Amino acid sequence: MNLRSYWQEKNVLITGASSGLGAALVDALAPYNVHFCLLSRRVEPMEDLARKHVSGGSHFYIRSCNVQNRSEVDSAVEDYVRAAGAPDVAWINSGIAGDTSFAKWNWDTVENILATNLKGAIYTTHACLRFMVPQKKGAIVAISSAAAMRGLGGRSLYSLTKVGLAYFMESMAAELPEIQFTTIFPGFVDTPINQNNPNRFWVLNPPDAAQRMIRAVAGRKINYIYPFPMKLLFHAIRALPASWYRALSTRAMRISRPGK
Repeated sequence: MNLRSYWQEKNVLITGASSGLGAALVDALAPYNVHFCLLSRRVEPMEDLARKHVSGGSHFYIRSCNVQNRSEVDSAVEDYVRAAGAPDVAWINSGIAGDTSFAKWNWDTVENILATNLKGAIYTTHACLRFMVPQKKGAIVAISSAAAMRGLGGRSLYSLTKVGLAYFMESMAAELPEIQFTTIFPGFVDTPINQNNPNRFWVLNPPDAAQRMIRAVAGRKINYIYPFPMKLLFHAIRALPASWYRALSTRAMRISRPGK
């Protein structure tokens, strides 16, 4: 696979670009002289990324943007299009997690997860498709999660948003076959969103994860689950009868939360 032929001088929009997978994607794509649109609430880390790579030939449009706010998303994408043209690839990367178990239920956490992971993803996708569809080309890449394999005890809202995002992408792909839709289901990557989770396994570093993802997109994959052991687990868990999965999930929660 020739990554350069796919990525060279592409207009690439990335949400949640200030840290984690978003920042790792910038590092992975910068050698291809990409025209970046970096969106995040925090501007300073994105400016640091730009200074790190600007001498290599990439270009950077940086904007503070809260993806929970539809007007902010629309304005940021419109301004980028005026400056650099329509995005060729949009990475729907912004995401947050949190304990939404009944015992620790907090409506602010619930609303924040829904607004970022699902509504923010839809706002960003729609804003970019407004410019991709008339040209009949472009790619939407959504970062779902291996948590979309089934409903996870204690992570009900996170699982909901990641399953919902995957189904949204599948629906849009059927409606707009001229656009590439790639949904990525990462396992554990060593980023701030899960670094406090004591139950991580098969953990990848962000540079490795970013390289895997840009190859998957260049290969025009529809769905991509990584690492490979997580892919096997993902499909095995999905294949379980509902009663078996419920019993297994309940037991897993008891093991991970002893005494609770």
